[in-house]
Amino acid sequence: MRQFLLFAAFLVMLINPVAAVDGPRQSTKVPRFDAAVDKALAYLHEAVEKNEQHAGHQILAAYAMLKCGVPKSDPFVAKAIEAAVGRSNNTQYQPMSEYDHIYGSGVDAMLLADLDAKDQYLPNLQAIANYVQTAQRADGSWSNGPQQPGDVSMSQYGVLALWACQRGGANIAPAALDRAADFLMKRGNSDGGWGYRPGTTEGPGMGASTHNMTMAGGGAVGICRLLLHGLRNPPKPEKKEEDLLPGGLTKIDPLADAGEFGSAFPDYKPQYGAGALDARVDRAFGWNLANFQAVSRVEHNLYYYYCLERAAAVGDLGKINGEDWFIVYGDGLLTLQAQDGSFNTHTGPVVGTCFALLYYMRSTQKTLDKMYGLGQQLADRGNPFGDKKKKEPTELDRLIEDIANMEFDKLDESPVEVADEIVRSVLSIDDPEKLVGEEEKLKSLMKHPNDKVRSAAVWALGRTGDFKLVPLMLDGIRDNSVDVNIEAIQALRFISRKPKGFGETLAPFVSLGTEDQIKNASPEERLRLATPWREKALKDWSGWYFSVRPFEDRGGLDELQLAVPLQK
Repeated sequence: MRQFLLFAAFLVMLINPVAAVDGPRQSTKVPRFDAAVDKALAYLHEAVEKNEQHAGHQILAAYAMLKCGVPKSDPFVAKAIEAAVGRSNNTQYQPMSEYDHIYGSGVDAMLLADLDAKDQYLPNLQAIANYVQTAQRADGSWSNGPQQPGDVSMSQYGVLALWACQRGGANIAPAALDRAADFLMKRGNSDGGWGYRPGTTEGPGMGASTHNMTMAGGGAVGICRLLLHGLRNPPKPEKKEEDLLPGGLTKIDPLADAGEFGSAFPDYKPQYGAGALDARVDRAFGWNLANFQAVSRVEHNLYYYYCLERAAAVGDLGKINGEDWFIVYGDGLLTLQAQDGSFNTHTGPVVGTCFALLYYMRSTQKTLDKMYGLGQQLADRGNPFGDKKKKEPTELDRLIEDIANMEFDKLDESPVEVADEIVRSVLSIDDPEKLVGEEEKLKSLMKHPNDKVRSAAVWALGRTGDFKLVPLMLDGIRDNSVDVNIEAIQALRFISRKPKGFGETLAPFVSLGTEDQIKNASPEERLRLATPWREKALKDWSGWYFSVRPFEDRGGLDELQLAVPLQK
């Protein structure tokens, strides 16, 4: 019973839900991502209430909230809708600014198109569509002025605006999409990616392919393919009893499926076939995989995930090396979240947080699901802090209530037998999702004088798969217990998805002889013999971390720690 009480007490330390905004919430179906979304949404609500937002940031924030399940009656969302309607109330759309004219029209259109208001905003969407088509350059691109070179980022938003207007019922000329596809098909780089302003050295990458532009270009080509040719992989129709013919044959109506999942413009003949557009999107994914970067390290880092989600949805991206792309990049994105729930980027934390939320909500996939009735909508998590059905308290609920006020600040003074029980309690957590968001509590155990407790803490922290914990795992290699070192390396292998690490052994005591001899060796002897192994592991794993960590985490003093000798 005492052990169970201790485990329940330990759970009390782990359970500290993050506050979220009132209102319905959509689930990512990944608990650790849901926790991140709750924190991000709470931050976003607070941030937009404190400070008035730039027009584009206001609409982007409202759009992200709407995708998360915040109702359009929310005061901030309602105000943003009013602003978007105001800019498009006349036959001539009034852009936010000269530079942001295409970005702004894109977010205005996406917000209004997703309000499920039937024809209420059709005149507004038509005004936006007319403006965007008029602003398109002769080569099919968009930019911040008629004399400026074509811009891949703005061209993506031009395509996004037209798609939003089209699904909202506005009249769109298919030739505008065809020209946009032509620009992107002709102006990409030979390596499969895109630069910021093709044919120039302007902007990030100075003409070379970048992660952001490659995913922006791939997503835009994918949308053009969707509208001009239909879904890349439409679902197979279910066989109905009335469609069955004698002998098990099935009656086929090709026009029915083509109308449901085919081109939005069936009478228009595009200059590029579906196969050519698909191949170009696949080349973009190929570039992205060859330059794999789960944690974006550029200045506009959050924009990458926003573009990636869209390209993956319309391009029907599958697994990456056998793993779900959404999980792989989502875990990378998690490392960029700040303690206050925000995701900061070059243009500020409000914009960065919006991009992160749109990734986790799989906003483009939700749009496709709504358009075509594909799959299932994200599960409604309900109101996290609203009225909930009462449930009978469990024994664990009662125990938590009884021991919630127990004092844990003297944990490091625990006797050996209590420390052993802590170890057993930590190791009994069989579901890694139970550890999500509880890293701070587990970190405190890494300072415990008992190396078994420290090893258990490293084991548990590693199972979260959280990239932000890599520096802590490097400290685990510096620990004066070889058992802790081994757990830290195992954790790093899991977090980095390098099952063999850098070839380091997990049995550094072979030279000591038999298993009994190893067991009977003094801690000092074990540590002395293992030091060369520890030093190499620390150097290898630190070098890996320094090469992949986020842009804003660079330039610190941690690289100097490699010069500090390990304890022998």
